[in-house]
Amino acid sequence: MIIKTLSLAVAVLLIASCGNKSGKETASLSKAENVKFSALVENPGTYVDRDIIVEGKVVHVCPHTGKKMFIVGDNPDVMLNISAGENAPKFPVDLLGSTIAVEGHISRVVTAEKPAGEMMSPGMETEACCDSSAKSGEACADSSKTKASECETETALAKQPALSDLMMIYNKHTLVK
Repeated sequence: MIIKTLSLAVAVLLIASCGNKSGKETASLSKAENVKFSALVENPGTYVDRDIIVEGKVVHVCPHTGKKMFIVGDNPDVMLNISAGENAPKFPVDLLGSTIAVEGHISRVVTAEKPAGEMMSPGMETEACCDSSAKSGEACADSSKTKASECETETALAKQPALSDLMMIYNKHTLVK
């Protein structure tokens, strides 16, 4: 009888202790800093190698890999390249046209020595990225036969006055509208 009672007490203690974090851990708080898109454009070097949250309108989601999207702020000519890591899910194409707050790590992708054509992510050299904001699905299928350097969005990114050498490695996003 004592063994059964002791066994029951041990089982109850084990079950009660599961999930008890003793107040040491609360909901995961993001250490990312909220940054206005305009502030990122004005002083991009300040945010390199930092985790930030920035709000913008999605103007492109790569239909081929689903691992790349671009957002803009007030100036539609300045885009931020957002890349999903290998372990992140694909970006949903229905984000196109939506305003989102995206969290991620900012890093440089192009140095002064690298030409703009070399800023493509690995694996993109054989598969083009269709500009989903301007082409129909049929045109996108035809564009997959072209070189990645001919991608309209990549070309526009390389020519823009700011943020062309930055990429955000995606952590998460929130739909704003």
